[in-house]
Amino acid sequence: MGGKKEYINRELRWLSFNERVLMSAENPKIPLMERLKFVGIFSSNLDEFYAVRVGSIHRALLDPEHHPLKGHDNPKTLIKQILKEVKRLNDRMDRVVAQLFKALRTQRIAMVDETSLNEDQIQCLQTYFKETLRNRLFPILLDPKLPFPYMKHVTLYLAVHMYNSNNPKDFRYALIEVPTEMVKRYIQLPTRGGWQHFIALEDVIRLHMPEIFKAFSYDRYEAYTVKITRDGEYDLTDEITRSLYEKLSTSIKQRSQGDPVRLVYDRALPKPMLDYIMENSQLKNCRIIIPGGRYHNARDFINFPKVGDDSLYFPEQPPLPHHTLKENRSLLDQIEERDHLVTLPYHSYDCLIELLREAALDSCVKSIKMTLYRVPENSSVINALRNAARNGKEITLYLELQARFDEEINMHWTEKLTRERHINLISGVEGMKVHSKLGLITRVDGKKQKQIAIIGTGNFNENTASQYSDHILLTSNSKITKEIDLLFSLLDRGFADIRFKYLIVSPFHTRKRFITLIKNEMAEAAAGRPAAITLKLNNLVDEQMIKHLSKAEKSGVDITLMIRGICSMALQPEKTHIQGKALIDRYLEHTRVVKFYNKGKPLYFIGSADWMLRNLDTRIEVMVPVFDEKIQSELEMFLQAHWNDTSSSFSLSEENFNQRLQTGEADEPRAQRDLYLWYKRQLEEET
Repeated sequence: MGGKKEYINRELRWLSFNERVLMSAENPKIPLMERLKFVGIFSSNLDEFYAVRVGSIHRALLDPEHHPLKGHDNPKTLIKQILKEVKRLNDRMDRVVAQLFKALRTQRIAMVDETSLNEDQIQCLQTYFKETLRNRLFPILLDPKLPFPYMKHVTLYLAVHMYNSNNPKDFRYALIEVPTEMVKRYIQLPTRGGWQHFIALEDVIRLHMPEIFKAFSYDRYEAYTVKITRDGEYDLTDEITRSLYEKLSTSIKQRSQGDPVRLVYDRALPKPMLDYIMENSQLKNCRIIIPGGRYHNARDFINFPKVGDDSLYFPEQPPLPHHTLKENRSLLDQIEERDHLVTLPYHSYDCLIELLREAALDSCVKSIKMTLYRVPENSSVINALRNAARNGKEITLYLELQARFDEEINMHWTEKLTRERHINLISGVEGMKVHSKLGLITRVDGKKQKQIAIIGTGNFNENTASQYSDHILLTSNSKITKEIDLLFSLLDRGFADIRFKYLIVSPFHTRKRFITLIKNEMAEAAAGRPAAITLKLNNLVDEQMIKHLSKAEKSGVDITLMIRGICSMALQPEKTHIQGKALIDRYLEHTRVVKFYNKGKPLYFIGSADWMLRNLDTRIEVMVPVFDEKIQSELEMFLQAHWNDTSSSFSLSEENFNQRLQTGEADEPRAQRDLYLWYKRQLEEET
């Protein structure tokens, strides 16, 4: 691009995003137990980063011909940069955890280990071990004559060294999986002197080593935590005659056995034992080997038991009934009368489930069509659609099999739904993910047909609806419903390049349409008239779109960026017409809103697409224009609330990148609190 670097590597910028999560754990204004959860989110994010992003770099190093690294970075150099940054962040995380547990001690809450228990606690854990834990432990002896046991992805293990104190040369090694998928990682012990104590599951196992290995005559047991992260991608390049379902079934098994890309271990692990593990567990190609502390998998802090008083947690913000949808009237009728914007998690997700339930029972409803990307194991949305099918409605459901890390759940639903009558199930197309979040209800009354569209910025998933900030537009505007119907027809019969007048659809023309809209703003700026672009996205990574934004900024277009995750555009100090921030708070910011000033008649779009190569060119994504002026005003208020936020925001400008924007004022603007209060006031005014 010339001059100062204007594009920053996405992996390094992703680490910058995760640093913001860690900084939230350091924020003294956030309640203590919520800060502990942010540590868990940081750790969980890092596991996925290694499995997906570092996994791709690892493949490029091992087989550059078949797995070239996208972009312009040298894989070896990039791995070194990542390692250096991750080490810094991991050290910082360890300090944060120590500080948090020190602060929790002032609340009489403490972690203990197997060496600091009283008799009552030991007795309690003996009962727990016998009744709950013992039958879930399956130690494997490590024997050079036998194959080394397979170590699962991001699973915690104890590497056990057993020996006799009077003859250390008489020893054996063993491996025990810590069964955190079956039992809780942190166990609450009986209260002692007003203190609430917790112990980690691996320490309970350490306490009972003599019983676990009672078949041997050893008197010394030492156990060290180890964890392997494996490549999280899979290969679908298989014979053409196999279905996508069959290929995924095989490939998911391959993923579970992917190459190790990271080994993390307790730095107290003796070198001979580490060498033994390295030599026998196929780690010779693993380039990222990280010595750490006694405990790993800090992601389990996300589910730390609830303890202590309310001051340790965010204030309750129960989801609100929708302020423009009346509970005592038909939702279908209300949406036919005007558009409505559901904003999660401030509004209750129940209104969407209730809409589908009503559609399942309404005699005028003939069909329902939906796209689903990530769904829970017991999806209320799918169950409502199954009920509609049983009531004779024609259901078309596009269920994306290739949703990363949710493939097995989606395959499970595919098996169930193929047995349902009246459900036309489209289960993925190889090479093209359908990432859009759409629904369409068709209602026929006599000769009159009306359609209602459901457009989301996030998944139709009731579990994440309480944790993610998303929009769902409910509209009967025929400009939108007719084109969504056309899109479903394309999904049903196969993809084709087609032009939509109102919808912006990837991979057909999202890039071209947004570039055209950027150029329109540039023309206005060149003529000396006001011009502006606002982007609220999860990620801004695509190099071509960044180049066009840079040109627009140089031409005088005012650009406002609110990018929660990866922002690869470097906002240099000399860029006077562009400003950017990122927001990390109690809910994951997931809304995607794009606004163009458009000569004083703003254009607003919401939908599923970030500005990344995959979203623009290799997925089915939909951005929908918002025509309703009241909802435009609501979106403007929403954007302003986020831009005004200083309490939970970070700078994206290069001169103070990732610095908190907190003012220190007692009641400074905080978007997620202020929006909740705004929707609460709207509800009170309506009632």
